[in-house]
Amino acid sequence: MEAFQTIESFERELVDPTIRKDARRISELLSDEFMEFGSSGEVVKKNDVLNSAERPGKISYQLSDFDFKMLGNTHVLVTYRSVTSSQVVALRSSIWAKEYGGWKMMHHQSTVVPSGI
Repeated sequence: MEAFQTIESFERELVDPTIRKDARRISELLSDEFMEFGSSGEVVKKNDVLNSAERPGKISYQLSDFDFKMLGNTHVLVTYRSVTSSQVVALRSSIWAKEYGGWKMMHHQSTVVPSGI
């Protein structure tokens, strides 16, 4: 499905260090209602992400095992696995909404997988 390919490419953009420094692009990808439950337990809103866009990103991510589920006609749940350059593994989930102007991420959660699992 074309929407799934688009959303996967957007997920990959959001972990790209070059894009992480581009507040304009991040703003295009995140809904104004965006909220994240980070792997540290921190709650992050869109403005928090935009304010951190000035800081250079040093972590690289490998993403795999994407799975997509339609939630009605205008929302998609995507789950996948990430591995950082320092070998931290996390399970991630995002909810994307079809809004005016295209697909926007509304919610994201990252849960670190303890080593050995």
